[in-house]
Amino acid sequence: MEPESFSSNSYKAIVSQFTGFLLDAYDLTMILGIAPVIAKVLLPPASPLIATFSVILSYSLTIIFRPLGSAIFGHLGDKIGRKGDLIITILGLGIASALTSTLPTYAAVGILAFILFIIIRIAVGIFAGGEYAAGHPFAMEWTPFKWRGLISGIIQGGFSFGAALAAVVEAAFIGFFGVKALDAYAWRYLFLTSLVPAVIALIIRITMKETPVFEDVRANKLIRKSPFLDLFRKPYRRDFFQVMLYMTGLFFSAYALFAFVPAILEHSPSIYGLGTADTIYSYGTYAAFAGAVTIGALSQIIGRRKITIIWAIITAIISIPIYYLLIYSATIGSIALSTLAVIIIGFITQAPWGIVPIYLSERFKASMRASGVGFGYSSGIFIGGWFSIYVPLMHQYLFKSLDTPTNVWFSTAVLLILGALLVGVGVYLGPETLGTRLTEEVEKSKVIPH
Repeated sequence: MEPESFSSNSYKAIVSQFTGFLLDAYDLTMILGIAPVIAKVLLPPASPLIATFSVILSYSLTIIFRPLGSAIFGHLGDKIGRKGDLIITILGLGIASALTSTLPTYAAVGILAFILFIIIRIAVGIFAGGEYAAGHPFAMEWTPFKWRGLISGIIQGGFSFGAALAAVVEAAFIGFFGVKALDAYAWRYLFLTSLVPAVIALIIRITMKETPVFEDVRANKLIRKSPFLDLFRKPYRRDFFQVMLYMTGLFFSAYALFAFVPAILEHSPSIYGLGTADTIYSYGTYAAFAGAVTIGALSQIIGRRKITIIWAIITAIISIPIYYLLIYSATIGSIALSTLAVIIIGFITQAPWGIVPIYLSERFKASMRASGVGFGYSSGIFIGGWFSIYVPLMHQYLFKSLDTPTNVWFSTAVLLILGALLVGVGVYLGPETLGTRLTEEVEKSKVIPH
């Protein structure tokens, strides 16, 4: 049974997943936005770029451990239900993120400070991987058919909204406390703010009902013995590997914004200080939200597959020119041009993500959907999650003459081009999913009449 109209549970499911995804991005963006501060506090003295790359590498570890969380909590979501799974994941994600504020400094305990930081990042990654494994299906299974594209974009836009919120909060902290106080102690308060969205999401999830789609799975005795392992058995494994290729490209494209735009703005020849760079970057995250919502809504009209292929072609063409505009404007100190460049980058890098919650939900049967959505989403990390290594390697060995010695603008543009190509090929190899039923029915039509 699929909902025909919005109910209170539909709204709760949407707000719940939007807030949970917001928290994920909020945590990650804080790490990247104040990477120079974290490097000073938790690492021995080094060149600013090397220190920042060290923090970005720890950020990658957060990403790389997500598949483990998706496997664990995706399996649970298909066995015990989406709701119980989501209560566990938001508790873990909120507590692990807030624990960052309790870390000792390098001055106090040496390199142990950074080791403890990495352990916390791994825990965050595991719970975040579980967050969307059950969360995306939960929200989509509560959404009426004709609104799925728009709601998919809004939910996925929660990540961009969380990134924007983190950038605004960071800028406010810098403005209120100052950079010196942020280095000394205020960074701890910054990480404690992650408890706010975690508590909101937890309260909502406690009051939610299980989705009618999963209740049908349970009532019809369709719960699988090993939903996660079934992803790698015929006839589902081809679907899984197609999704993996698609998601690999999406991770390349996403972190061409989240990981490297702050680094480009904060390092010479850019002349911006940390506060100005954070403010400019925040506009890109607003545009990212708009991109996800726009493409999600259009996919309900044009189709998930077609709109993604169009995006891939356009993005591959404009990547280098738009990143050149970014570094040029940052070099001459044109805030208006830098903001324009970041807005365009934010929109194009995050737009195709607006389709992800519904596209992945439509690619997997209800009885294995949490496993398929979660691990399919996270599978892009196996190759795509090492962006923090690829860009420095391209910078050092391939494009150093096109980059500058202290900036990676051209290498980041190439990362985005590779992402667009992989996404385009990945979605081309799969079917159009618009119209697919989310309820698992035996030997019945899977297409909703239009």
